[in-house]
Amino acid sequence: MRRVLGSFSNWSDRGDGMAILDEEIRVLLKKNRDFRNVWTGESAAHFGTQLTNFLLPLVAVTALHASGTEVGLISAVQFVPVVLLSLVAGMVVDRHPPRRTLVITSVVRGAALGLLGLAQATEGLTATHVVVAAAVIGTATVFYEVAYQSTIPKIVSVDSIPSANGLHQATYSVSQLAGPSAAGFLVGKLGLSPTFAVTAAFFVGAALSGALLRDVKAPGVPQQSALRTIGSGLRYTWSLRPLRDLCTQAGLSNLHEQCFLTVFLVFAVRQLGLSGTVVGVVIGIGSVGALAGSLVAARIGARITVGRTLTWGVVLAAAGLLLVPLVVVFDLGPFGLVALLALAFVVNGFGVALFNVFAVSLRQAIPPENQLGAVTASYRLVALGTLPLGALAGGALADALGPGRAIWIVGVSYLCVSFWLMFSPLRSATTLEQARALGVRPGSGDTLGEQTPAP
Repeated sequence: MRRVLGSFSNWSDRGDGMAILDEEIRVLLKKNRDFRNVWTGESAAHFGTQLTNFLLPLVAVTALHASGTEVGLISAVQFVPVVLLSLVAGMVVDRHPPRRTLVITSVVRGAALGLLGLAQATEGLTATHVVVAAAVIGTATVFYEVAYQSTIPKIVSVDSIPSANGLHQATYSVSQLAGPSAAGFLVGKLGLSPTFAVTAAFFVGAALSGALLRDVKAPGVPQQSALRTIGSGLRYTWSLRPLRDLCTQAGLSNLHEQCFLTVFLVFAVRQLGLSGTVVGVVIGIGSVGALAGSLVAARIGARITVGRTLTWGVVLAAAGLLLVPLVVVFDLGPFGLVALLALAFVVNGFGVALFNVFAVSLRQAIPPENQLGAVTASYRLVALGTLPLGALAGGALADALGPGRAIWIVGVSYLCVSFWLMFSPLRSATTLEQARALGVRPGSGDTLGEQTPAP
């Protein structure tokens, strides 16, 4: 979904859950040098990515006076590499040390942005330059994210994975909140070219942090052809019931999230009469819910079990969005309308974060080390590959049925598919270790294709 330890028993025995979570993260950052370096680089890369996502369409509109189609193309080409190259990225990550991939992809993104800034300063920038740069940056991001997510289980213990991913999700949420605002401020104060330079500097910082990761080696996968390696990774991922269920739930959820967001933009502007600024603020406030969810996910998982947190997180995310169409049912007034819309996205963000923290943790804990890249890539292909389909479906539904009716249909459909994991063996997992065991045949190291849910 869009909205990416010590002992669980220790958390359950203490009442100051938030303080315990803070202490757990503090210990990770203080005592685990590799994790600290990787997380620092990932944080820099997150902020650089958010600035980039804002800058590329902005420079197309303001400096190049691009058409709506060209602006859409710039946004779309950043997602195309996810579909085309995720499996290749998984193969590369499984064959090479993560340090190399983290550094090279960060340098590539920084260089692409630096060249755009130079072209802008010399007044030689064209729409073609921006489209090519967006494709290059999108490609590098695919390889970077697969490498980063495959590295975490190699440098932290299984019990620590949820806390590590909670911090990752919190950083992502903060960057979503602060990134666009910071980009707007920098553009207003410095101009486009210096802002490109500042954004490139974030990726330089990510490269430097990645270079400090020296102790993690390549897993040493068997030497075979690229196509055979990719096929093996896909078969492994899809043969394992827990991973297959997570992939399916993430794909269905992202399909509906993007579909809903597309319809909502039309619904908010045309039917509710909200300005673009208000719509942006409402959606951005959802990151507050995601931030809160990411910070308390591990604690909630310790209290109500990992399986319940995972499954009910998706349901909560879908239920939250159903508050949106209710604004036309009640006479709330301007302030009440905006407040209810903001609440809907806060609840949605909170639920998505609960799912993401444990979905990523399970995806990292279940496969053996030599399949981490393949599983990460396969999961991202299914989970993110549905985003463009959701956007197309949302636009078609809004045109065919009207935004008011379409938003109800998409919302109810999302709530229905959010119960997918209720039929998965994952729902009964108490801890991360127990969920991990669902992918291992008792008494052996073999993975299971199917697993009967516990009674």
